[in-house]
Formats: sequence, structure tokens, C-alpha cells
Amino acid sequence: MFKNIKSIKNFGVFKGAKTNAGQPFYQFNLFYGFNYSGKTTLSRIFRAMQLGEIPEGFETGSFEIDQYESTSITSNEIKKVENLRVFNSDYITKNVNFDESSVNPVLIVGERNIDLENELQEVESAILAKEHERDNNSQSATDKEKERNKRLTAVGRNVTDLNILGRSTFNAASVNSMLGSAIAKHKLTPEQLGALTDTAKATAVASAPKAVITVPDMTTIFNEIEDILSTSVTQITIAELDADKKLRDWVEEGIERNEGHTTCKFCQSPINPARLDELNTYFSKAYKDLSQRIDSAIASVKAKSFISSIPKTSQLYPDLQTGFDNLRNEVEPLNESFDAVKLSLIDLLADKKEHMAEDVLFSASDYPLPDATELLEKFNVQIKAHNERASNHSTEQRQAIEAIKRHYVYQETQDYDHPKAAKDIKAFQDAAKLLQADITAMNTRVDVIKAELNNTKQGAQSLNDNLRQYFGKTDIEVKPIAGTYKFMREEREAKHLSDGERTAIAFAYFITQLEDEALKDVKPIVYLDDPICSLDSNHIYNVLGIIKSKLNHDSVEQLFISTHNFEFFNLVKMWMSYYRAKEGNQKRSQYFFINRKGDHSQIDPLPDLLKNHRSEYAYLISKIKEAVTQPQNCDAIAVQSYVRKIMEVYFSFRFNLTDFRKQGTDHIAPNLLKGIDDAEVKANALYEYMNEKCHAKSMELGMQLPEAVQPQLAAIWDIICTAIETNDKPHYDAYFA
Repeated sequence: MFKNIKSIKNFGVFKGAKTNAGQPFYQFNLFYGFNYSGKTTLSRIFRAMQLGEIPEGFETGSFEIDQYESTSITSNEIKKVENLRVFNSDYITKNVNFDESSVNPVLIVGERNIDLENELQEVESAILAKEHERDNNSQSATDKEKERNKRLTAVGRNVTDLNILGRSTFNAASVNSMLGSAIAKHKLTPEQLGALTDTAKATAVASAPKAVITVPDMTTIFNEIEDILSTSVTQITIAELDADKKLRDWVEEGIERNEGHTTCKFCQSPINPARLDELNTYFSKAYKDLSQRIDSAIASVKAKSFISSIPKTSQLYPDLQTGFDNLRNEVEPLNESFDAVKLSLIDLLADKKEHMAEDVLFSASDYPLPDATELLEKFNVQIKAHNERASNHSTEQRQAIEAIKRHYVYQETQDYDHPKAAKDIKAFQDAAKLLQADITAMNTRVDVIKAELNNTKQGAQSLNDNLRQYFGKTDIEVKPIAGTYKFMREEREAKHLSDGERTAIAFAYFITQLEDEALKDVKPIVYLDDPICSLDSNHIYNVLGIIKSKLNHDSVEQLFISTHNFEFFNLVKMWMSYYRAKEGNQKRSQYFFINRKGDHSQIDPLPDLLKNHRSEYAYLISKIKEAVTQPQNCDAIAVQSYVRKIMEVYFSFRFNLTDFRKQGTDHIAPNLLKGIDDAEVKANALYEYMNEKCHAKSMELGMQLPEAVQPQLAAIWDIICTAIETNDKPHYDAYFA
């Protein structure tokens, strides 16, 4: 049994409710509350304990419920209360299909059939064994599939980790699709794998220019040198000039500068003609011409250059860069060899200039030039390969990636027998399917046996009995049709059921379910939330009769009833008062009031006005008075409903009217406000307040502060009190004063 509501936090309108009014729950517990006070929300807490799960939309809420003989139940560790049954709007939605006019059958235990019971036991035991075998096969298939997929995933990951795939993927499914085509020639050596990986990783690059190595053509120069060396020039001997080259060069230049002059430009002395003739003879024209030819040849040799233009190594694909720098290192020796030839030729010519009278033999073969042909070919072979690859980069890269994939897939086929694993998996799955087929057939047999052991017709009869008790007539009944109960009216499927009929059917079905085999030999804990439709109070006494008959102290472990219907509340309270504590007896019933204040509700003791009187009218008047005089207690939503209820009751017994306004005719001004100033204006204000702003038609008012709403209430209440005091003074003195 439930003992107490220890706490409710952030569960709908219950923000921080603590204990049920400080009173424990007993066997019989009655809650009264107005619309939107939280009655259904409270029932959802109990239904959560019935189902073992928090209802949708209340995941952030929490609660803790104490029990008499067990540990408390919390929303954090919620557990099913097996004998708890809750009737509320959620139950109706879940169990009764009004669109199809049907409900699920109720199985009520019928007479015993030993043979069928034995067969049922044997079949159910066989089902358990086959389910165990099926589960083992399914698990084996799953384990084998996981093992295989793990390996396939690992292959894909190995390729992915090479960072060669770009935006594409290589997963288990990709590997699996390639297993069948894997052959031995797909295997790569480490060197091949490395080279292909480099290719696959390489980014697209531009083509590289060809290598250029040019050794100048020296044929013309060789011929000129040979001619110069074979030419000799004789001259007179001037010992001092022969001995001093610098002096000789200086004199030769001086003759040229002083040509045509009689005075030396250097020393300003007269030039001796005889000495000048001697010097001119020494520096003859043939001598000068040969000297100039030697100088020109030296200049030509110096002008010749070894030319080389080699692309940077980094311009090539990585795998083509190997050895390229080594080839580059061979260029400089060629350059040095050519420079050595040049230097030898220059030295040879310089020596000739010193000995122009001598005839010197010359052979070009003594001065071999370097040959760059072979080296140039080596360079351009790699450059050509690079350029061809650059023009076909995407194709080569794709081929490299595919080759790498095939290599890893082939390697996997050597490490693991995938075809056998696939066969094993299929064998396990086929075995599980066959076992499931057997289980399905056996379950069908179980259903047949249970259908014979459990009389669904008896369940339908019990449901119809409860419907007759509810309605007091047999307009609607249920019939078992095609595995379900159909609602029938005059032998036709019942459609367009009223709210009252729907509530009646759902409640009767709930009561019938309490006879279900699941509760055999167990007293249930029952929670009823508003078993009376708010729009149909014609069957209150019938419903109470069902409750008293089916849910009395001998039939339930504990009973909870919540309602907003005051007439029903009074009838239940009167019945439960029989179980109140009497002298020498233990108290067995308890009453509570679900009290909403603003945006939150709490569970209070039942007010004395409701506990000790059977009139809701007086209680509502007291609540309006409290709201007028104490704005902090003003509930914008509740007080509007209270005002309307008060006026409905007053109009009913005072004027025998059920409508405040009908077909455009106002009944407020000529009756309630008779003889009151500005009756029509006040009648419109009162009608709008009651009709347009009550029963949550303007829920946004509930979001306003009491200080904003209370003046409206005070003005309306003043209109009502003034009118009743003026036109019905005895009634005013009894209730309103």
C-alpha cells in the first residue's frame, strides 16, 4: 500500500508539492479539485508506477512515494507496482479505439481442462527450449558477423590510414565487395607498395622543362689557334725590350699614342726620329697583326661558356626524384673539364705571344671537349616520365590506389577464410529462422489452447454487465468479433459515441479488466481519475454502485478516487465515511483537496466547508471572497470558473434558467440586474467575464499577476453582490454577507 507522497518536483503543475496534506494514505482516499488543478497529473504519477516508466512530456519531473511495507518508489529508479491499475484519460487513449469502435478482449479464467493444461505446459516448455536454441544460433551468427566485419573494417582502416583516399571511403562493405576478385598477382612487394603509396599521395604537379647541357662548338677557334701558332714573325733585337715584357708593352702602347707627334706626351721631350724608326722596325706590322690575332683568339676562348639548365628536383614526382640529384652532381665536372680546356688554350696563346718568331705545332685532339650527351639523356628520361605522368595524373593515381586496395584485400583473404565465415553465418541464421517458424507455430497453438481455457465470451459478458450497470440500460453492448470486442448498438457497429458514452465504455472496460487473469488471487490498488464525464452527470449513481460493488474494502488493497464533479464527490465521500475511524476501529478513509494557486498546485487537507457540508455553492462563494480581499490568493483561471458556477447554480434555483443568454436574448439584465442602474452594460460585462474568460478559454490570463486580475474580479463580484442584495436580501444575508 502507498503511504505518502513524499515529494513531487516540476511534474506538470506540481512544482514542489510535499506530502499529501501531512496526512497518510489509507485504504480509501478521495481527492477533490477543480478543472486544471492537477488531478490528472497526479494520476499520471500513479500510472507511471503501474507501467514502470515516466510518461512522455514529464521527463524532467521527479517524485518520491512512500509505501507501508516496502521501500519508497522514486522517479529516478521507478519500478512497476504489479497490482496497481490506473483509470485516467491516458488509459482511455491507450486501451479504447473509438475510431474502430473496439477494445482488446478480456481473458477471464474459465473451467479447468487438465489435458489442455498439460499440453499447454509441454508446448510452453518446448517454446522456451527452442527460443534458447534460436537465441544461441542468432547470437552465434551475430558474433561471427561481428568478427568478420571487424576484420573487414580493419582492412579498410589500414588503407584509410595511408592517407591516399582523399574524400572517398574504403569501409567494410567496400572490402567485402572485393573479396571475390582477389588473386595472387595483386600482392605487392614492400618496394612496390611504397612506390604506389607515393604515387597515390602525390598531388597534381606541372610538367617540368627538359634538361639543357651545352658544350660550345670550338672548331672555328681550334682552326684559328692552329693558324696563329703556325705563323712566325721576325724582328730586330732590342735587348732591353726582349728582356722586359712590361716595358715592351709600355713602349708599344707609347708608339701608338705618340704617332704623328714630335714631342713625347709623357715627358714632353722631343722625339728622336732615329729612335722612333728603330722602335717601329722592332714593332713591325706583321708583329702587330699577329699580336692582335692572339688577343682576339684569347677573347674568343674566354667568351665560350658551358651552359646547363636542369629542373629542380622538387619539380618531379617523389618516386622520380631518386638519383636526380646524383645526376645533377655530374654536371659540374663537365663544366670544370671545359674550363680546363679553355685555360689551356689561353695559356697556349699567351705563350705564343711571347714567342711570335717561333712556329708551334697544334692538334685539336690534344684538347678534348667533355661529352654531355649521355648525361643529358639520363636527365631527360626521368623528366619525360614525370611529364607523361603529370599529363595522366588522375588516371595513374586512381590505378595506384586500386592496386593498394587489391593488395590489402588479397592479404586479408590469406589471413582469414571469409567464404567459410559467410557460410557459417548463413547456416546460423537459417537455423534461427527455422526455429522461429517452429516457435511461431507453437505460439499459435498456445493461443488456441488459451482461447479454449480462457473464455473471451465470458469476458464480453462481464463487460456488458458492467455497461448495463453504468448506463442502467442495454443501448450499447460489446461482441467478440475477429479477435476483438466491437461496440454495437442495435446490432450495428456503434459510431459517433458521445463523451459520456466513451467514458462509460472505458470505465466499464477498466472494471472488467480487474477480473483479468493477471490479477487472479491478487487484490489490486486502484486509482480512478474522474470516472464521470464532465458533460454527462446522468449516471453518477450507477457509477457509484459499480464502485461500491466492485471496489469495496474486500475487493481492493487500496482505492484512490479524484474528481471535479461535486455531486459525485459528495456521494463518494458519504460512502467512504462509512470507513472513517469509529470508536475502537482503525481509520480507513482520507480526504484531500488539490489546490491550485497561480501556476502551481499542492495537496491540502479537505477544507471544512467541503468536508462538513454537501454544498459546493457556499465553498465557491468563500473562495471568491478570499480572492477579492486577498489578491495574493487570486488564481486568475480558477476564480472565473468559480463565478460562472455560482451564477449557474443561482440562475437555476432562482430563475429556473440554464442559460445566461440564448439566441441573442439576454437573461442577466432583466433577472439578476432587475432595477439596477446601467443593467445592460453590467450584464454585458458579467457575461463576457463568465463566458469568454472562464474554463481556460483565455489561458493567457493565468500568466498575469494577481494584482492585474484581481480588480476585474472585484468589479464583477460587486455587480453580483449588489444585485443579489438589492433583489434577494435573505439569500444575500445567508451566503454573500
